[in-house]
Amino acid sequence: MLITQKNSKAIFIILIIVLFFSKKICSQEYISPIDYTIKLSGTFGELRNNHFHTGIDLKTGGIEGKKIYSIADGYVSRIKVSTWGYGKAIYITHKTGHTSVYAHLKNFSNKIEKEIKKYHYKKERFEINYYPEKNDLKVQQGEIIGFSGNSGSSGGPHIHFEIRDTKTSQPINPLLVGFDVKDNIAPKITKLKIYPINNANINGINKYNIYKTEKVQNNYFINEIPEISGEFGISISTYDMLNDAPNKNGIYKITVYVDSMINYKFEADKLDFKTNRYINAHIDYTERIVNNVKYHRCFKLKNNKLINYKKLVNNGIISFNDNKTHDINIEVADIKGNTSYLIFKVKSASKKSELKNIEKSKKFIFYKPNMFKTKDFQIHMEKNSLYENINFIYSNEKNHYDFFGKIHKCHTEKIPVHKKFVLSIKENVPNRLRDKVYIAKKINKNYKYLGGEWKDGFLRTKVREFGNFCIVADTISPIIIAQNIFEGKNIKNQNNIIFKIKDNESGIKKYRGEINGKWVLMEYDFKNNSLIYNIDKIQLTEKNNIKVEVTDNIGNKTTKQIYFTF
Repeated sequence: MLITQKNSKAIFIILIIVLFFSKKICSQEYISPIDYTIKLSGTFGELRNNHFHTGIDLKTGGIEGKKIYSIADGYVSRIKVSTWGYGKAIYITHKTGHTSVYAHLKNFSNKIEKEIKKYHYKKERFEINYYPEKNDLKVQQGEIIGFSGNSGSSGGPHIHFEIRDTKTSQPINPLLVGFDVKDNIAPKITKLKIYPINNANINGINKYNIYKTEKVQNNYFINEIPEISGEFGISISTYDMLNDAPNKNGIYKITVYVDSMINYKFEADKLDFKTNRYINAHIDYTERIVNNVKYHRCFKLKNNKLINYKKLVNNGIISFNDNKTHDINIEVADIKGNTSYLIFKVKSASKKSELKNIEKSKKFIFYKPNMFKTKDFQIHMEKNSLYENINFIYSNEKNHYDFFGKIHKCHTEKIPVHKKFVLSIKENVPNRLRDKVYIAKKINKNYKYLGGEWKDGFLRTKVREFGNFCIVADTISPIIIAQNIFEGKNIKNQNNIIFKIKDNESGIKKYRGEINGKWVLMEYDFKNNSLIYNIDKIQLTEKNNIKVEVTDNIGNKTTKQIYFTF
């Protein structure tokens, strides 16, 4: 076709129209999973215990039962029901190359509920991980797929929502792919922490310094100029806030400039479940444990494999070879581009402090296997179980009435551990109790169950944290209390049967519910210690027997039976 000036103008107009509508279609590719204004109580990349937050938390007004919609056409590729974690969750795979995830649900839509109930009864389990065949459960954009709840480890009613790359399963920040929230508030920067590296010092001392910030508009400052010799690193305590919500949320981007040059850049654009636990190398773990304050570390520990560092000079560690004053500027931005700045100066000094000798300790090298042994206590760690080298310290305390033998003080819980390691304790436990003891972590006056098996005279288990450990006995069976049913009761006018189940010792391991000798689905709500059977008339006759059996982690068992009518 001969292109003239006249038809070339027409072609240009057509191209503009095509581009406009293709952009409009792309921006409207996904719809909101809720039918009201999105307000967030949690953002992507937020600092959580042992992990970064891999989605966004949508507010539901503090109530359950809000409708949840599929954001696009697709098929249900996974349904997971768990007592902990995500609780009731549904995964939908879309043609866009993304998978959307909706978690902490109260229940699923009727179509999905009917399918998943079959799987519950097939496996005779409440906790399931079900992968339907592709296209068995197709859904359309805007179709109701479930209802909001508070299931799993949720701390209150809300919807946890994720977008994942279907091929890699890596979570992507949902606010990068079309989900919008109102936000014109810049992040807050509350504290700066400076760390001497190796034999460096700050103001003449080989110890970190913490500075509270002062704010002028969106700029933050500290009220002194630290004098630093040698290498040092910095971290900041910071959070973001959104319009119409009081929650302190995670930030999107941190950039550190040293004398106007980028030295460090962190960005919460995507995450990887394989490396998500490296958050314990990213944050100042000691500050989280001791003061419950979460600092973003703006330098990288040696064994840190996070994918979120976009720029690193000398792993973010700063040093100067002069006696001059230098400018450091930290930019903290949210995903909307609202930015705050922490601006301060440091004075470089030439004098260095001497390394202090640490007594009664053993050097653990992070990239090597590490082992520590006494006659009654041992640990065996694989290589790369730590994020950096440590001087491992051990001690023990004498016996108390509520556990066997000693409390073994295994280093300090202020230091994080990445991989599980084998911990072994030898104590003189009477034969009658050898099957009723376990290794516990002592936390104040409480004992956290960690398991244990006997081997070569030692009780052994795997742990993922330092702290104080001991051997504890559990000979007490779980408690079962009927809440809304009693012997001979007619339950025709009620929708469920509820039992309270509890174990204050080693904790509940499993439970089983039966009606008239057949397994029935009972949902366990650990937050309320409730075991709930939602009545199915098909499973009942005129006279019935419900049996509940609960077993703790040591094997102590309690059974309760009640006869009722319908």
